[in-house]
Amino acid sequence: MNEPNKQKKHEMKVTTLVSIGLCVIALGAGVTYYAWNGKEEPKQTQPVSPAVSPKTPKLEMAKEVREAKSKDDADKPLEKEDAKPQAKQPVKQPAKPQVQETAEAFIYPVKGEILMDYSMEKAIYDPTLDQYRTNDTISIGAAQGTPVLASADGTVEEIKDDVKQGKTVVITHKDGWRTTYSPLTEDITVKKGDTVKQGQEIGQVAKPVGYGAGLADHLCFGMEQNGQKKDPKKQLP
Repeated sequence: MNEPNKQKKHEMKVTTLVSIGLCVIALGAGVTYYAWNGKEEPKQTQPVSPAVSPKTPKLEMAKEVREAKSKDDADKPLEKEDAKPQAKQPVKQPAKPQVQETAEAFIYPVKGEILMDYSMEKAIYDPTLDQYRTNDTISIGAAQGTPVLASADGTVEEIKDDVKQGKTVVITHKDGWRTTYSPLTEDITVKKGDTVKQGQEIGQVAKPVGYGAGLADHLCFGMEQNGQKKDPKKQLP
């Protein structure tokens, strides 16, 4: 074979190989494109816009909104999940008023000025002892010989000679009341166990003795209820 034909044949062979190579490259590129294009592209996250606070509605608008919601449960208070129903508290019955025994039926045994007052909470001056002390009776100014009357109906419990107060009559009354009268003259008109009526004369005012010697003529009058000393001024009319 001559030289020109041999060279021509060689060029055709090279051209054919190049063409085949280009086809293979093109085919591979197409397959790669379709494979890549078939995948789901990742979704891009949209940028989050900053929250915008709502503007405060006007008073009129707020009222309209509230009226519009008046038929729903918007106005009902929220119930806490952990809130437990409280046990119903028993209704306390009002305490019954205590009945205070009074001495409204009592009267003063004599009439006169109080020379030494009742005072158990603080000391008061005693002119006889020239010192301050408490006092559980009242001393009513009355001249010697003045009739002494029973302060209320009762029974003569005791007649005694008291060193501090002189001749003394003790009368018991209902509801635990008790009265004492001193100093009295020797000619007492009642005796132990006698029943006396209110206003009945039981004796006469005597000369002051003992703790009453420093006062003018007077009757020392005491009251107590169930063993508790009482201020006669608060029990008598």
